[in-house]
Amino acid sequence: MEIRDDAGFFAALDANEEQPYGKARTARAEELVTVAERMGNDENLAWALLRLITAYNYGGESPRTPVPLSRLLGLWDEHPEGFDEQLTHHLFWDLKWITSSLLSVPEVPLTAIRGYLADMERRYRTAGHSLRPVHQSRFYLARHIGADAETTEAFEAWLAADRDRLADCDACERREQARWLIARGRDADALELLAPTLDGELTCAEEPQVSLATSMLPLVREGSPDRARAHHLRGYRSVRGKVSTYAAVAEHIEFCALTGNEGRGIEILAEHRAWLARPQSDPSDHSDFLAGVAVLLRRLVAVGGPELVVFEDTTAGGLGETVERELFEIAARFDARNGNDAVSSRVRRRLAAVPVADSLPLGLRSVRVATRVAVGPAATVVSGRGVEELLAYARELDEKGHPRAEAAWRDYAAAARARGQDVDVFALAAISEADGIELVEEGEFAAGAAALDRAAAGYLAADAAGRAVGAEVRLAMARFRADEPDALALFEAAQVKAAGFLPDDAAPLALVLHHRAIVALASEAEDADAILTELHDLGRDHDLRHRQSAALHIRAERALQADRTADAEADLSAAITLCREAERPWLACRPLFLRSQVWMRLADPVAAEADMRAALETAAFYTEPQFPVGHALTMLANAIGAQNRPEDALPFALEAAHVFDDEGDPEMAAACRRGAVGMLFGLGRDAEAAAILEELLPEVEEHHGPEHAMQERWALGLCLRRLGDTREAARHLAMAAETAVKVADRATQAELAVAAAHALDDAGMAPQAQAAFGRAIELLRAEGDVRETVRALRAKAWNIASSTDREDPSGVDRAVALFAEALRELAGAETGAGAADDEATMVAVERAGTHHQLAHLLARADRLHPARAAADKAATAYVAVLPEEADGYLDAVQLAARIEAFGLDERPAAVARLDVALKVCATSGIAAVEELTELREELIRV
Repeated sequence: MEIRDDAGFFAALDANEEQPYGKARTARAEELVTVAERMGNDENLAWALLRLITAYNYGGESPRTPVPLSRLLGLWDEHPEGFDEQLTHHLFWDLKWITSSLLSVPEVPLTAIRGYLADMERRYRTAGHSLRPVHQSRFYLARHIGADAETTEAFEAWLAADRDRLADCDACERREQARWLIARGRDADALELLAPTLDGELTCAEEPQVSLATSMLPLVREGSPDRARAHHLRGYRSVRGKVSTYAAVAEHIEFCALTGNEGRGIEILAEHRAWLARPQSDPSDHSDFLAGVAVLLRRLVAVGGPELVVFEDTTAGGLGETVERELFEIAARFDARNGNDAVSSRVRRRLAAVPVADSLPLGLRSVRVATRVAVGPAATVVSGRGVEELLAYARELDEKGHPRAEAAWRDYAAAARARGQDVDVFALAAISEADGIELVEEGEFAAGAAALDRAAAGYLAADAAGRAVGAEVRLAMARFRADEPDALALFEAAQVKAAGFLPDDAAPLALVLHHRAIVALASEAEDADAILTELHDLGRDHDLRHRQSAALHIRAERALQADRTADAEADLSAAITLCREAERPWLACRPLFLRSQVWMRLADPVAAEADMRAALETAAFYTEPQFPVGHALTMLANAIGAQNRPEDALPFALEAAHVFDDEGDPEMAAACRRGAVGMLFGLGRDAEAAAILEELLPEVEEHHGPEHAMQERWALGLCLRRLGDTREAARHLAMAAETAVKVADRATQAELAVAAAHALDDAGMAPQAQAAFGRAIELLRAEGDVRETVRALRAKAWNIASSTDREDPSGVDRAVALFAEALRELAGAETGAGAADDEATMVAVERAGTHHQLAHLLARADRLHPARAAADKAATAYVAVLPEEADGYLDAVQLAARIEAFGLDERPAAVARLDVALKVCATSGIAAVEELTELREELIRV
């Protein structure tokens, strides 16, 4: 569209301001400069140049700002009288950007930058402005060239100078100051400086999202990993794909690389892969991005090797070499300009970063990075022991039944082979037994049975016949789990052999009875209780307390199945005590795990939390391999959540999801994430909840069916609505409502239709909102939900009135008709037979609220007489439900009085109304009447 006049020109400028920063917005800003030149109006040209400078600065092309800024300064120098106060302010504001813009281009000499700084200082002094921005710019220059003394001097001068209208926003200043402190190792001071921004007290176009990124690694180093995770989830959504936050994207990549989330780092890199080939910003910003990527790629090489595939056609090693070559080429250009190696030294320090956490679960499902496993003689290096010492240590642990015994046997065998020695026969049998147990647990029954058969033979060769029986009974269990017909015969044969070791050695028979008890219970055999009793008594009589404990544990499980909770608690408590008395505390993990569930049944989440924490800590300390860590973390989160401590429960829910990811259980991982989302939503941490839901939704849609997808979209829509992302909220809620029609009951359909309608209304999509409200009203009526029907009718009325031109009375008329319909709904409910007291109260409250809202709608439309009448009816209706509805009553009275006094010029009537209302308040015990009193005094004075 051709621009013909000033109005059209400024309309075009404003329209371009609505576009996202990037190439298209910048190109249009350049066009408008040309238009302004053609119009021959210096004011228009000044505004066009200012908007172009902003487009360059936030659109990744800040090195181009000096050209339009120089033109703008020329206009100012020639005709300062042509700049009004607003234009003048913008001119001096944009002067601040020139130092960083020039610094970011290595081909601009330092002498030129210092010349611009001197000119900036002269202009600020002449205009009488604070020199705070000048000191800030000198700080940027000194920091960039590595002049530490000058940097400190400029930093102190910056902080000491007065803040005036030309100072950068407080949040942005604090971020840059914090970055300098972080580089000097002062994480705690930096976080203190960032606190007002991180807490939401200070905001701007770039904040808090950029400071959230800057704070993540310092938070982990300072012992606040949960806050760091929250900042990643909150912040990344706001910087993803935005060239104006180039460096922040790199900080998120680096954070993932250094917290055991390399897979998440790859995902973020994939989303910005185009930036590697086509830099979206100046060399300085691009260098920051490349450095963050290089940190990730170095970690990937460290954990997965250089041949680890990052993308389909790219390995970590190959891409890392390419990125670092470009990174150091850019650094070399800056070093050449600066006359030192400050920039390349900073890059080297950044790339040398080491992980700050082995694993920090983020709550997001990311690709897992396959790690390299050390083999051969490395085990002896880790242990620091010789072969004979390793053998003795493994035997010691084996005799105790310690869960680390398996690893100890493997360490010994690896060390022996590395030195060319034969491996002890007993050790080989123990390793085969461990292999067999693991294979059976994984469902590889045939391979597991073969390994157990080898173990039995090996134990016999090592003259350990009792252990051979143990391997045979585990072989029988493998046969049983594989539904082999000879399993029971194998158990019987093993029991006969085991009985032969009595009375000197009861351990083999106890092991057989333990497994037979498990089999008997699984097959619902009649002799199950007898076997359990025999196991318990054998353990008691031969001081095999861990076997006695096992019998009690199994008996407790049976008691729970029969809802004999108290019996289960008693048996489990005894079992835990026996494990500890037997000096095998690791065996207490499972009874603690089960007793925690008992406490939850008994409504004692405090005791449940204590037991589950003890179970997890014990399992972790003794590296119990078969302990169900994911389920334990989930139940711990539930126990803490049941105490109304969602913030404490949240980390455990997220860690559980991480564990289930590693175990290849996507359904449980998704369930944990849904639980975490519920906690975050309840805590008002909507950005984090939305980040998890956005990652979860594609997987749910693919693997869990439409009903689960509907639930996730519903939750995501509510989060986005609370975040103010109205169009995305409307999209997700509308899609959820469509799915509900196919998979949900009518009540759920109605609830979702209402949510979708409100979201569409928020997004300014009036026709779609009205259709959704109509659908919701139909469903709510069918459900007999009078209150929600009335509320939907009112919401639809407001939507119609708000979306219709104020000059068109039909919108208000249609809205009034819907209010009348709402009142008829209430009248019908009131006359319904057998209305309960609570329903009568509901009708009274909704009637008062309907008249009240109608009064406001009519007042906005300048229909003052009917508005007063509606307000009067509202106040009268509220009297029946005082003092609970005091706020509504007070507002309705004031609305009616203001209409009378200021709209209808009936002040005496308004004062009389207020006098009556004050008496009603006194009778109803309503003390907060200051606004009524102030309005009455105002009317009397007038």
